[in-house]
Amino acid sequence: MNLTTREETVLACIARGMSDREIATRLSFSVSTARKHREHLLAKMQLRKSSQLTMYYLARQHGRFKKAGRQPRIIHSRNASANIWNGSGAA
Repeated sequence: MNLTTREETVLACIARGMSDREIATRLSFSVSTARKHREHLLAKMQLRKSSQLTMYYLARQHGRFKKAGRQPRIIHSRNASANIWNGSGAA
């Protein structure tokens, strides 16, 4: 599925467990705009929950790592549920 650059950015924030308010602050737009981006992504991908967006993001990133011949690295957070894969090499 093709996503815009903004959709990719919002999806990455969602996958990191960010709230609509945190996404809005990070990307410099209103909370209602962040909420609309989340709702649009859910509708576009025919999903019902943000956790499904996270799974989609992780699966998508894993596919990119496989194509590039790299292994994903886990970013460890104080919040165990916020641990995610990252291809930048920063752990």
